[in-house]
Amino acid sequence: MEQIFKTLTNLIKENNNIYIMTHKNPDFDGMGSAICLQQIINSFKKNSYIVLNKKERNNSLQKSYNLLKENNLYFNYVINPSISEDTLLIILDTHKQVMTEKPKLIDETKNVVVIDHHIKSKDYIKDCTLNYINANLSSTVEFITQYLKYLNKTINPLIATILLAGLEIDTNNFRLKTTNQTHEAASFLLQLGADNVLKQELLQENKDNYIKRQKIIEKSYMANDNMILCIADSELYENKDLAYIAEQLLQFENVAASFVIGHLSEDTVGISARSIGNIDVEDIMSKLGGGGHLTEAATQIKNSNLKQIEQQLLAIIGGKDESNIY
Repeated sequence: MEQIFKTLTNLIKENNNIYIMTHKNPDFDGMGSAICLQQIINSFKKNSYIVLNKKERNNSLQKSYNLLKENNLYFNYVINPSISEDTLLIILDTHKQVMTEKPKLIDETKNVVVIDHHIKSKDYIKDCTLNYINANLSSTVEFITQYLKYLNKTINPLIATILLAGLEIDTNNFRLKTTNQTHEAASFLLQLGADNVLKQELLQENKDNYIKRQKIIEKSYMANDNMILCIADSELYENKDLAYIAEQLLQFENVAASFVIGHLSEDTVGISARSIGNIDVEDIMSKLGGGGHLTEAATQIKNSNLKQIEQQLLAIIGGKDESNIY
């Protein structure tokens, strides 16, 4: 790991035009890590920009953005980056080109760094200057936190709080993919001033949204002997909503794996998949263009509808359609 940190540091110091990019519909793990990495880059007296798609903004992060602004902690972002010979593109929390905010940016950039914690898929970004994909990490936050420790640098307590929120979400409250290093990362963030109370406030949700999710859970059905499937309605959802429902479904008797399908945008349908460990949901999602971990995976599919994607998933898992929402 130390060699990875050395290489990353050298690349940051050697380039003057640095962009940070995560996956579409960024979450606390990807975006929190990007904000923290930008703070690190700033400490090297280098400028950087986080690549965002203004059309897609995760509402769950808006509280964090507002708090950062209130505390005069601004992060630089750009919608349309300008690539040059000395551009360094750092991709966080995904290693699949199609899942990034601006996929074409990768083809235009000579120096690309990929940092991810998901299981490496066949269509990973190739020809990278630095490619570090470690499925043993709980999250990208865990990597960024270790990088902070390696550099012996500190960050603002609010940013540490955002990172802690990302760590908690990606581990499902430290119940999945959690090792001693994960707990060490959480401990270090608390040492940096992460506020547990504020973290809970950031993660608090709207009561109506909670009730809506519970109603969706009521529509779930067993697709086969040990897999449960849930189809959301026609409304738009965030990745975290689908993930939450998938995690809740694992609590039911005889359920070894769960799948939740719902609209992420007008032209994109997402699937969130979860497993207790004896079914590889990453393998299943990879067949639909996605990826992830053995116990946690997802995919996003454009220009399709809920019914079509449900049928595709059932064909893969050998399930029977018993939905009654159409």
